[in-house]
Amino acid sequence: MFTTKYVIQNLERIKKSLEKRKSDYPLDELLKLDKEYKEKKKKLEELQHQKNLVTIKIAKGEKVDKNLKEVSEEIEKLEKETKDYEKKIKELLFALPNIIAEDVPYGKDDSENVEIRRVGEIKKEKGESHEEIAKKFDWIDTLRAAKISGSRFYYLKNDLVILENALIRFGLDFLKERGYTLIQPPYMMKRGAYEGVTSLADFDEMLYKASGKEETGEEERYLIATAEHPIAAMYMDEVLDSKVLPLKYAGISPCFRREAGAHGKDTKGIFRVHQFEKVEQFVFCKPNQSEELHEEILKNAEDVYKKLEIPYRVVKICTGDIGIVAYKKYDIEAYFPAQQKYREVCSISNCTDWQSLRLNIRYEEKGKREYVHTLNGTLIAIQRAIAVILETYFDGNKVKVPDVLVNYVGKNYLP
Repeated sequence: MFTTKYVIQNLERIKKSLEKRKSDYPLDELLKLDKEYKEKKKKLEELQHQKNLVTIKIAKGEKVDKNLKEVSEEIEKLEKETKDYEKKIKELLFALPNIIAEDVPYGKDDSENVEIRRVGEIKKEKGESHEEIAKKFDWIDTLRAAKISGSRFYYLKNDLVILENALIRFGLDFLKERGYTLIQPPYMMKRGAYEGVTSLADFDEMLYKASGKEETGEEERYLIATAEHPIAAMYMDEVLDSKVLPLKYAGISPCFRREAGAHGKDTKGIFRVHQFEKVEQFVFCKPNQSEELHEEILKNAEDVYKKLEIPYRVVKICTGDIGIVAYKKYDIEAYFPAQQKYREVCSISNCTDWQSLRLNIRYEEKGKREYVHTLNGTLIAIQRAIAVILETYFDGNKVKVPDVLVNYVGKNYLP
């Protein structure tokens, strides 16, 4: 449902957005292909009409001035050409970046993201890494995990298993109290659904695939990289009643990522791994609600780190780091004492109608149908939260449990 009609209707906004991104997206090629496709489609329809007339005349025994075989051959040729055009146009449409907000800053990469604010006092400027702390207490085993699964996998043990589940339950309770519906999505998705959620051309290298079987017609599937993706596709090809909007979900799932391109970076511990748990926020809403809801889900994530008493900063993501899906994006970066710097723990995006156009998700209001807006935001990426808690709260002998988690963990200190 992401069409050239949409592109033409929003042409000036798209041009301005691509210019701001300094994107090399081939917009002129798309428009040229669309024009040529329409010309060939018109010619094909004319030939099909001629063929029908010739067929009728032959059936009546009348004389015809066109050879039916020649017309059929020309139709066959044009049908193949139009299908080729449709394929090329679809590929280009699916690679078209979202129109970005006017206040998205220009930048070449993540080093040019713009800091908005810092929250919380850094009481521990440096210290041991989460991996060193965890290994002291036999809370993690990456060597044996590597033996059976490869690098960037891990066994969590003893108190870290309790802490992991405490963070999950805390996150779910937090969002439930704020009116979010708890949801545990499927952990695998069909390719067609995944193509609607994100650009597989950009994301494919990060995903794990489970091959299908041609002999049984079983489709290829992907292990999910985040709960956002199956939740986004949940209402694919549906029309929602405007009265139910906004729909707010708190998703919980494991996330599977190959982390392609991150070789040599964050290889120790559990900061950047191939499998992790996450509590995710996801919202379907009307277009006039999405800006306000973007700020709401950002506030939710900030409130979690305030409750955990972890110093953090909020940054606005620049054009070179925003990717093609988001209209506007914020990151929350927590302070990691071992690294003596802020690192990403949450990503908060307003995707406007980019996903809903591809997934064909609309709402109806007063007899009129429009595409919903979608928003997503990390509430807690569990393994990164564990890492920063260990580094922040380790006093050299034990780890203090953040006050907000004491009832979930069952004690004030680990071990």
